[in-house]
Amino acid sequence: MLGKNMLSQFTLLCGLSLISCEDVADKYKQDIFKPEKEEEKGYVADYDDGENIYINVKIAIDKKGWDSQSETFFKGKLKEQWEQINTRFNSCGQKGNEKLARNYIFQPDLEDIIVYEGCSYWGNNGADTKVVAAMNKNIFKLTVIYDFFYEGAENGEYGGGCGDYDGIGTILVINASDGAKDKYNDHFDQYTYRAITHELGHFRGVIDLYAEVINGANNQVNGQSFMPTSCLMNDMTYTPDSESKWSDYAVKIINKAGVAKVPGMINNYMYEDFADELIVEAKSGDQPVDAVIKMYPQSGSYGNGILSTPKREFTLSSGSKTLDARSVFFNNPDYKWDRTGIFLVEATYNGVKKYEWLTDYMLHDSGMNNQKKYTLSIVF
Repeated sequence: MLGKNMLSQFTLLCGLSLISCEDVADKYKQDIFKPEKEEEKGYVADYDDGENIYINVKIAIDKKGWDSQSETFFKGKLKEQWEQINTRFNSCGQKGNEKLARNYIFQPDLEDIIVYEGCSYWGNNGADTKVVAAMNKNIFKLTVIYDFFYEGAENGEYGGGCGDYDGIGTILVINASDGAKDKYNDHFDQYTYRAITHELGHFRGVIDLYAEVINGANNQVNGQSFMPTSCLMNDMTYTPDSESKWSDYAVKIINKAGVAKVPGMINNYMYEDFADELIVEAKSGDQPVDAVIKMYPQSGSYGNGILSTPKREFTLSSGSKTLDARSVFFNNPDYKWDRTGIFLVEATYNGVKKYEWLTDYMLHDSGMNNQKKYTLSIVF
């Protein structure tokens, strides 16, 4: 009989040169171990055996959804879906210059599914909080919560995504659209397993690259658009497996994370590995020029525009200026999530304007490549 942990109320919710797999393993050495003690239902804690990384997944389902289908239905569908997720996660990490250093096996617990009552929302009394409290945190560092009946924003239910509660990764699967309200929603279609794979990118420490897409119509400075590197965390979230990939940038982060799960991985990883210095330089031909630099920020977190007021403005000296890179992007080192994701950099010299894009992931990628000085060059 499938175990049911009943909750009375719930709120939830790819490098510059090709390298061989052997080279990858040498480059990203992880602690290799397998716990000897099986603490719960045949599971051992997440581990890395040198070839595979095994990560346990605690599954939770809203009671209304659970009661709408049979136990056999959910177990069969979940088994099939997580096989699709594992295939997508791993195959998409072998297509770039950077390769995943391990094969990832996400193991859903289908024998002790948590069933919760009430709406799914984030917070102190939320589904994520309750599910984390109900599961064995020595075994599980990730829970995926499925809400099959959307009840509406008026009842405290909004969109899904990936969160972090007490060092545990929490993914909420919910269709928060008016057309999906108060009826069974199929979370076993081709799009949902792709979306969950995207959220697992967050669980391994990768940012939303799509958050730095700029729509030219909302660029108040020069009307230019910007598209970050292609990735499951950007324009390939929902594309078929054969057309999708992790970017080299994302693969580096996933390889760093390995089997680890610690609080605040996304922002802490970026801050730790960020380039130390940002060097802005300008030249006219081969000659350095003292251009006037203005750095126009993105219009807020996940904003798809550029503001007309520069966040920084300075004049180069001998054609160059060195800045503390973290202070340019991070507004407060105590709140690493509070940062500007992208700047449009304007350089003016002798009445001529030139523009370059500058993003947080560019400097993060530079730092991960042990290039702690990032140079932005502008040529007139």
